[in-house]
Amino acid sequence: MWRLEGTVMDLLVQAPNALRQSGGTFSFRGVSPGRLYGVVTADPANLEYILKSKFKKFPKDDDVWKKQRRAANAEMNCSRFVEFSFKTIEHLVRNKLIRLTEKLAVSLEMVDLQDVFLPFTFDNICMAAFGVDLGCLGLDLPDVPFTRAFEQVTELTLFRFLVPPFVWKPMKYFDIGTERRLREVIKVVHKFAEKTVSDRRFERQKSGGVLDRSDLLTRLIQVRNDDNSPCYSDKFLKDFCISFCSFSLVLLATP
Repeated sequence: MWRLEGTVMDLLVQAPNALRQSGGTFSFRGVSPGRLYGVVTADPANLEYILKSKFKKFPKDDDVWKKQRRAANAEMNCSRFVEFSFKTIEHLVRNKLIRLTEKLAVSLEMVDLQDVFLPFTFDNICMAAFGVDLGCLGLDLPDVPFTRAFEQVTELTLFRFLVPPFVWKPMKYFDIGTERRLREVIKVVHKFAEKTVSDRRFERQKSGGVLDRSDLLTRLIQVRNDDNSPCYSDKFLKDFCISFCSFSLVLLATP
């Protein structure tokens, strides 16, 4: 048991050393008010166990999460989607990643590979799942509002888990500090998801109900009930976009 003395920021600063000393996994208990405690791991075997091998053993959200997973699994196993996903990665590698690395090689510019592969991952997810090219992997690695907001949502949400409720709940009530920023970036993420779903609905209506697309969102939108009404609501699809993006980023980071 690692004894944490200090704040959440102290945990974040000290975690890398603690991980190295413990072999990749350590538990901790704080001494500050709130009694912060938990487990931190960077062990690939543990991550695979949680996110893949024994995924069902770890609690997730309610039935909405299960419905989202069933919907995604049904469409992702389709050969058309698998082929589309392969072509998406091929396009990104040939037309973006190779060009970017060639530019960096010529300019002798130093770059953190994480700053290359994270935009690649965002572009891959959004193109294959939503049919949207964010342009994250441009030659100048542009700052894309959605990706920046999504990363900040993840970081600020983590902050809630690392501090006692009496710290973040007052900030939420008074709309200050990290809670105010969290509200702002969540709005950006939701706006992107809502616009993506709305644009695809409109595109389907304009095309007479048939879209020659193979991305996951389009396939879900085209699923109909027996009375020809949409099988999935706009809210379900919006939440699906956000959940799928979040889950995919975590899964792709797992060996």
